[in-house]
Amino acid sequence: MKFDKLRRVFLLGTACVAAAFVPGLADAETVEERGQGDGLRVAYYNFAPFAYVDESGEVIGEQVEILRTVLDKMGLKVRLEISTEWGNLIPGLKADRFDIVAAAMFVTPKRCAEVSFSEPTFGIQQAIVVPEGNPKGLSDYDSVRNTEATMAAIAGTAQVDWAKSVGVEESRIMQIPDTPTGLAAIRAGRADAFAIDAPGARLAIASDGGAGFEMLEPFSEVDGKPASPHGAYAFRQDEAEFVKKFNAALADFVGTPEHIAIMEAHGLQKSELPSRSTSDLCES
Repeated sequence: MKFDKLRRVFLLGTACVAAAFVPGLADAETVEERGQGDGLRVAYYNFAPFAYVDESGEVIGEQVEILRTVLDKMGLKVRLEISTEWGNLIPGLKADRFDIVAAAMFVTPKRCAEVSFSEPTFGIQQAIVVPEGNPKGLSDYDSVRNTEATMAAIAGTAQVDWAKSVGVEESRIMQIPDTPTGLAAIRAGRADAFAIDAPGARLAIASDGGAGFEMLEPFSEVDGKPASPHGAYAFRQDEAEFVKKFNAALADFVGTPEHIAIMEAHGLQKSELPSRSTSDLCES
């Protein structure tokens, strides 16, 4: 009996020591605790108008500026803002290299299975940028398919999937790393069009001077289905309680004059306020 009791005490002590040295088994720091302490690690994809580096080297944009404001209202701080490739955002979040993804990530059922989204901060239409004069007579993805035009789109984005969904051949979809490359492809004649969201198109043309480019009429349907994606912040799925608190603070901010001022400063319009909830978007 005495031996069994000593053995149980020994095993309990060993388990406690082991837990102290295994990440996640003891003293696991939550997002909220980290925000109250050293600060949070925010990942973004360098893409205007949502998160990008200005001429002075400062990270600005709709997503990062709203996030800073809401976190500040919650009494939390940011320690790092990390630029990364689009394909690294969700894997890095799940691997605990980041605490929050602020990349205007569209809320989709597939992504909802991997991360926990906040409520959206915007809902936007789609646009196509073409050479001035629109020589191919394009209007939407169907017209790209019908004219056998070559279309540029940022790799891994919804624009690539939408084009494929209406039958645009993959060989005619030029997947590129960023917006400047898309405009350069049109200017060089390597692409007949550049598919992007409407705010991104407005800002891209304005920042480039606009010469030689034309933004076609924005649209909100592809193949008869809604194509007005809503962007939100992504968190790890085990941070559901924190996401609830974040959403409460976000709800108090979205739609306020301060929020709309941030949107308009980066090319979004009041008409692009969110119109759908995350729960609805995750199911559709």
